[in-house]
Amino acid sequence: SIASAETLDRYELQLQTKHLPELLFSDAGIDLKHVASQVHICFTAFEALKDWKRHPLPPIQVQVSQDWQKSRLQDIHDLGVKPLDYDWTFTSPYAGHVFHESNPDQPLDGAWRDTQMGIDRELLMRREPILFYDELDLYESELDDHGMCTLSIKLRVMPSCFYILMRYWLRVDHVLIRCYDTRVFCAFGEQGGDKPTRVVREVKHCEMSLAASPQAARMGMGGPAADGGVKNHSNGDQTAQFFESIAPNGMTFFKLQELVL
Repeated sequence: SIASAETLDRYELQLQTKHLPELLFSDAGIDLKHVASQVHICFTAFEALKDWKRHPLPPIQVQVSQDWQKSRLQDIHDLGVKPLDYDWTFTSPYAGHVFHESNPDQPLDGAWRDTQMGIDRELLMRREPILFYDELDLYESELDDHGMCTLSIKLRVMPSCFYILMRYWLRVDHVLIRCYDTRVFCAFGEQGGDKPTRVVREVKHCEMSLAASPQAARMGMGGPAADGGVKNHSNGDQTAQFFESIAPNGMTFFKLQELVL
């Protein structure tokens, strides 16, 4: 459900901000517990917004703002107009958090370690029954009618493994597209006997300008289309597929890690 007024007030106080996404689903999230180790892997809107505040990006200027400023330089100077001082796209590098049941308020930041062994995509694509599936939104904003951003999660459990995809997706009309994907995977078959449980996390960030450029045209962006990119990037899946089609172009960050329990 959408966060109550009391919850919004609490978030604003704890995050020290007056700016929150228009739709905030504070009760939504995922909490997976490894019984033997008492370790939890979680995804929540509040922790995502904490990372948004902790790692702020420079504010993005929409096309209308850019054009207005170019034609009003003297007015801006005379009136003392101040630019936005926060990232109004709510872009967060959050990739989930881990904690031990004995101390839920203390994330185990060093639990993940770098690895070269990635997600077993052959196992993930195997045809087998889906025991559980769900998808949910953590937050969403229409960015004052200048685009769209969403932070969403999909969870799938099969007899052989589980798979989580958390995606932050952004489109600022006529300006840029952004897609931050966090994938978490665990193959149940790797367990047995004294063998530890291994969870893999893959984090990938992609971004590209929607402004006119030869590169954008070659990649099917169509330059500054009249719809600002809405047709080709109306949802996160479209944008993610676009970045897959042009990889590694557009990729700004990639990290592969494992959690051994």
